[in-house]
Amino acid sequence: MSRIACLLVPDLCLMAHLRLNSELAEKPLALTDGRAGRGRVVAISPAAGKAGIFPGMAVTQARAVCDALVIRPISSEALVAAVSTLADVASTLSSRVEIDDYDVVFMDCEGGGLLWASEAELAAMLGARAARCGLPVWVGIADSKLGASVAAREGGGLRIVPAGQTREFLEPLPLVLLDPDPEIAATLASWGIGVIGDLAALPSGAVAHRLGSAGGMLVRRARGEDDTPLVARQIPRTFHESLALEYGVDRLEPLVFILRRLIECVTGRIELHGLGCREIEIGFDLEGGGSDLRTMTAAAPTTEHKIFVTLARAHLEKCPPAHSVTKISLVGVATQIRPTQLDFLRPSGPAPAALASTLARLAVLCGPDRVGVLRRADSHRPEAVEVARFEGLSTPKQEIFAGALASIRERGANERMVVYLALRAFRPPVALEVFERAGGLDYVRGGGFGGKVVRRAGPWRLRGEWWTADPYAREYYDVELSDGGVYRIYRDVRLQCWLADGVYD
Repeated sequence: MSRIACLLVPDLCLMAHLRLNSELAEKPLALTDGRAGRGRVVAISPAAGKAGIFPGMAVTQARAVCDALVIRPISSEALVAAVSTLADVASTLSSRVEIDDYDVVFMDCEGGGLLWASEAELAAMLGARAARCGLPVWVGIADSKLGASVAAREGGGLRIVPAGQTREFLEPLPLVLLDPDPEIAATLASWGIGVIGDLAALPSGAVAHRLGSAGGMLVRRARGEDDTPLVARQIPRTFHESLALEYGVDRLEPLVFILRRLIECVTGRIELHGLGCREIEIGFDLEGGGSDLRTMTAAAPTTEHKIFVTLARAHLEKCPPAHSVTKISLVGVATQIRPTQLDFLRPSGPAPAALASTLARLAVLCGPDRVGVLRRADSHRPEAVEVARFEGLSTPKQEIFAGALASIRERGANERMVVYLALRAFRPPVALEVFERAGGLDYVRGGGFGGKVVRRAGPWRLRGEWWTADPYAREYYDVELSDGGVYRIYRDVRLQCWLADGVYD
């Protein structure tokens, strides 16, 4: 028999907003249905209740009762994010987690004996981890989703139904905990049935004959018979958070303060899955109907929210929003964190988090197309390079070892040492003056060096990319000058000029 746990946040509307605005917890806060002028209060904080505010009160009346009342419209995005966070917490202890109707979370308790000693310890662990995410949670554990859901709602914190005793647990409870249809509930009340045990004692066939299939199903639920399977959700790869502001914010410090909390929520949820955050998209809704989208990418996946906060600050300092911000939406993209293998013979490099922060700030200051690793471009032009994303060590160790082994084999086969000269390239190439005599190169000067040509080799002609708007045609020479240097120079046939490509070290 499987065991199911149910996680339920009491007063979800209020807590979903307070997890992003913890500073409002001690203030009189009222959440409304969003209708301007004729709006109604839907949820209130304890401070608002002490001030005389109650759900169902008109917004205008609530303002008259309490001048210091803080009013916020209910955000469906905040509700979804709160329940998704609760599911992320459950995913740290179970691989099978389901979100039901976007208000409760179920998890499979089977197979976790190595993670917790008892179901009471499991419930305590869930409560502690949810509290760290800003969500006080009620936990119920039973043999089925129905029993666990009722246990969580009735327990008021923690309730564990012993295995095989779901029906005995349900019998003394009020019928309303089964969420019956209002018409069926009224009919049962007229029959004098107010508790679950009274309904469970009735024959299901007779009830179904009078109340339809829904009545028969309600009897089965009253007996604790629930065969609804747990439909596990997939681990998400994107994590969403959003916050609507009471008024437009146009200053840097308040904006970064709000972003810090949202980024911390996103990276914290990603960390619960053992993943890292590689990219965060920030969307600003501006006054007047405009929008502003920013994308921040770290050099390596990380769960350090400070890296993205620093990056966001650099973005905003360099290019602030055009108008005041009225709403902030974040999307964090999760990916696997690659383990780093240290080398016994070399000192360790910078920490991935510090390296990611440095590269991210450089990308903001210099432009993302100017930060990375130079790699050879897909071209026959000798100096063709491109900037690629920094991925750590550019040459795998296997390739280094393979190259060294090939060099040893070549040396052994030829029975002599092969010496290679290294060309220190000039980028960009250096303009030269070249004097010729009797059809050969005689004297070279320019770029801080020069002298008479002692020896030369060439030319080697190179042509290509004739199908593009910038073809090339060159004649390369290696020359030794009287100053003792050996240089590679070339004549650009198209531009009719001489250039130095590099010097041999």
